[in-house]
Amino acid sequence: MIEGIIFDMDGVISDTQKLHSKVESELLSRFGINITPEEITRRFSGVRSREFFNDLLSKQNRKYDISALMTEKWDKMEKLASESVDAIPSSINLIKMFYEMKLPLAIASSSNLKYIRSVLSKLGVINYFSTIASGDMVSKGKPDPEIFLLAASKINIPAEKCLVIEDGASGMEAARRGNMKCIGLVNDKNGNYPTKNLVTSLSEVTPSYLSQIK
Repeated sequence: MIEGIIFDMDGVISDTQKLHSKVESELLSRFGINITPEEITRRFSGVRSREFFNDLLSKQNRKYDISALMTEKWDKMEKLASESVDAIPSSINLIKMFYEMKLPLAIASSSNLKYIRSVLSKLGVINYFSTIASGDMVSKGKPDPEIFLLAASKINIPAEKCLVIEDGASGMEAARRGNMKCIGLVNDKNGNYPTKNLVTSLSEVTPSYLSQIK
């Protein structure tokens, strides 16, 4: 029985993963790290920027200020979010469906809290969520389950009765490690993912679909 829903945000509710990757690619290029936005999305979607920036930059023989880089990244992201944010197809309808089913809704996103609030407000859905767990509230990022466990505790629902909706493999793995059910939003169901519950469109997630989730 599913009693609570935990959404990732970038790539699940908002079409903003591409904005993250674009900004991150530009920042990394300053240090001679040429990685395309597409590769960042493929390898690091759902992983906190601070963690993979540190991982990549520590291999360069150059000094860097990770805190300054993160501040610059989020300043750029908040500006982009304030200008224009598009919803992932069917995400708003899905949020409203869960809300009408009286299921507590939470956000668990590796983004920072101010940015999350900005995006959700821009899309007009912030009031549907009981709580937000953000990347700046946890010590470990996905695939560690800490952020999902925090979200579950905030809505006071046992982990095993929560359903996570994710688009990144690291997030799906985090849900698995947290003993939570998970729906993976993917482009190709034939890929190798840590959950068997895969959809290529959120319109596939219906009450009857939920009843079949294992």
